[in-house]
Amino acid sequence: MTPIPLPEHTLTCYFVRHGERVDHIDDEWAQTAHTPYDPPLTPHGLLQARQTGALIHALEHQDKSDAASETEYLVLTSPFQRCAQTAEALAQGFRQKSTRTARWSVAVEPGLSEVMSEGYFDAPVPDSLIGTCIQRVRQGSVVYDEGYEVARSVLPRYPEDFQQMMARFVSTLDCVASRQVGLRMRRRAEGLSDPRRVVIMVTHGAGVGALLWATTMRPAANNVDYCAVTRADVQARRSSRPLARFGSSRIPAFSWTVGPYAYSGHTANL
Repeated sequence: MTPIPLPEHTLTCYFVRHGERVDHIDDEWAQTAHTPYDPPLTPHGLLQARQTGALIHALEHQDKSDAASETEYLVLTSPFQRCAQTAEALAQGFRQKSTRTARWSVAVEPGLSEVMSEGYFDAPVPDSLIGTCIQRVRQGSVVYDEGYEVARSVLPRYPEDFQQMMARFVSTLDCVASRQVGLRMRRRAEGLSDPRRVVIMVTHGAGVGALLWATTMRPAANNVDYCAVTRADVQARRSSRPLARFGSSRIPAFSWTVGPYAYSGHTANL
């Protein structure tokens, strides 16, 4: 099957792991927490996230053609609190470095959730986590994208094994990329304004590994550092076939160029 090439700068994605979580430095936190399955960031984790926003700003502006173009930034976050906090803080870090107002919005994407492994959770996490996170994000400093159509509307079924998790992330990336690419193609066909589109996915360590597989087709490291950053630029649609049924395939629908790859040097000296 012949790939369908896409115009340069059609879609850029960043994959970001959340910052430092409180229960990983305070063994007693979960004992008194109302939702021990949903820890927040530490102050250091918030600092890591703001520094990550500054790094994304630098990566976006190292190419003068990117810097000169109008760009829309959409941040998609896992519904866990640590990811939503990371999403807001990295937007703050980006804006602190920017000399002009960037167009940012954020939305909760359940497809980016933590792997629902029995090794992580003793029982299923309630779907109410999603609504709680959406309300929390709406009260934050970044505009919520009310028109965003989620790739998945509920949390993964518990327990979720490794292969199911990998297929979930491949499908989530495929759904997001397909809709964003389709939006830009329609804009161009109708002669409408066509700003460059950047999607930043804030997720968990296992999720970043799955997204790295989806964009490189090579196994990734078992874990990545807090706030590690990967950039992926879409190159082509692998075929004209419709997307596979959600969660049914680990073969991605798009091909990508990737770099930097799980970079964490920007937080090394914090």
